[in-house]
Amino acid sequence: MTMLKKPNNARPPIKRLKPDEALIALFIGAMDANSHVAREELARAHHLIWSTKRFRRKSGEVVGRLIDRMKRLIEEQEPAAVMEAAARGIPAKLRPSAFAIVADLLLADGKIDARERKFLRRLAVDFNIRARVASDVIDAMLVKNYL
Repeated sequence: MTMLKKPNNARPPIKRLKPDEALIALFIGAMDANSHVAREELARAHHLIWSTKRFRRKSGEVVGRLIDRMKRLIEEQEPAAVMEAAARGIPAKLRPSAFAIVADLLLADGKIDARERKFLRRLAVDFNIRARVASDVIDAMLVKNYL
């Protein structure tokens, strides 16, 4: 009997992400959706992290280590798989808010390209948010960030 060997390039499965890890991973994945991080997106990510209740009371060192861990995870694993794990790590009751925050981050520069739109559509599916609702959120964020 022959044992099946795991290919050398096989990656270990991604463990379940905690909500804080998941949200940071989604921020990083969203900013990298089009392989270009706009200056406005970096500024918005910083603002979102420090204005979000779940990070506000944590030290900069703790949040910095969390960001570094999620960056490494995305670099070491398939980014799409990390985004799926991140979506699963957000509790169902927080998913609509998380979607809006990620959309706000992605649209901080007041525009959306095809890859960013694809990222948000995929996230809406992973979050089980109806396409019409997701589209309305995106439209609202585009208007908000245009003003």
